[in-house]
Amino acid sequence: MKTDTLMDAMRSRVIELFHNRHEDEENARLSLGELVRDGARLMLQTALEMEVEDFLGRAQYQRGKRKRRGYRNGTYRRTVKTMAGDIAVDKPKLRDTDIPFHSEILRAWQRRSDELSTLIPGLYLEGLSTRDFKRCMRAFWGECGLSKSTVSRLNMRLHEEFEQWRRRDLSGEEMLMLFLDGLYAGVRFGISDKEAVLVAHGYRKDGSRAVLGITLGGRESTSSWSEVLHDLESRGLPPPSVLISDGNPGLISAMKSVWPDLARQRCIQHRTRNILDKVPDGMKTEIRKALNAIWYAEDERDALEKAREFVEKYGKRYESATRCLVNGLEDCLTFYRFPKKYWRHMRTSNLLERTFREVRRRTKVVGRFPTERSALAVIYGVLTIDSPKWRGLQICPGDVEEVENVVIALKDNPIDLDSIREVA
Repeated sequence: MKTDTLMDAMRSRVIELFHNRHEDEENARLSLGELVRDGARLMLQTALEMEVEDFLGRAQYQRGKRKRRGYRNGTYRRTVKTMAGDIAVDKPKLRDTDIPFHSEILRAWQRRSDELSTLIPGLYLEGLSTRDFKRCMRAFWGECGLSKSTVSRLNMRLHEEFEQWRRRDLSGEEMLMLFLDGLYAGVRFGISDKEAVLVAHGYRKDGSRAVLGITLGGRESTSSWSEVLHDLESRGLPPPSVLISDGNPGLISAMKSVWPDLARQRCIQHRTRNILDKVPDGMKTEIRKALNAIWYAEDERDALEKAREFVEKYGKRYESATRCLVNGLEDCLTFYRFPKKYWRHMRTSNLLERTFREVRRRTKVVGRFPTERSALAVIYGVLTIDSPKWRGLQICPGDVEEVENVVIALKDNPIDLDSIREVA
């Protein structure tokens, strides 16, 4: 369509809109939207015509000296996406030119649209709620801002990326240490309690870090964690060398059921909190110091000796706290069997704790999510944004083999707590 015809159509629409503005407000709004699209189409069509004129060195139907070989050969319809909606323009076709013609205007227009479309999910993940976009995007789209439906449509890119990620093949992921942890957050509309988001992540055998799964798990039941582990297996994940987690009963039960032969390390921070909950406030500092002497001993033998001293000193005064320490203590001391440079990485399951704080901060702005998928997609997006900051492990030649030998030795020679149970 020629630009003068477009201009005539716009002029007629303005006159019609002016005369009917009081009769039907809804139709008037629709007509105004069409007018905006027509204006965008007129500007883009005019720019395309001028770009072709500049390329050929002459206007349409103009005779005389040529800038280069070639001539117009009709047009073809091209749909361009804009924030005002899709608009159709007639892009001129050229033939017999010295060099191919590529419209820089269309390329720049589409690039700007793509960049902004990519920016919106990123801002959403940074903690902006939908209502913030009108203010933040005003420089690009004026006072009209962005509707909730437009923001939601653009954020569907994040949802689609998450869906592909959560179904990806894991057969090539060889994990040295697999951490299993739960993040509690307000997730879905209509549910007042916080729900557990179950995350599987860890260190690969090359030292890099990876997140393998994100699942909604209710209250971290055995069935919820079993579902997570079975999902990892079904996508081809080879068994990791060691599992690291807190002492959640459902999680421990699921680990023993799905991967019964793997080495397990129990988080010492969670265990410390469990024990301190069973002693008076006035004794917490002293008990914490005694526990740290166990967790940060010179080696396994020294740790067992410190644990025995703890039981002898506090066993009768704080029986429940002592029993909490002794039950499952061998899983808390597993890390002592591994190379010393890995101890600090294995002691706790809080590898993603700082990232989880970011998740809580950003989801707090958004509030409850309409669907499970939208909540998990945002958490996935926050983890993806944060992942470049993560530090990996330094893996030297022979380290992986040494770890695997430790795992085998643990089966034949588990940590012995008999001397501690004698005095408990």
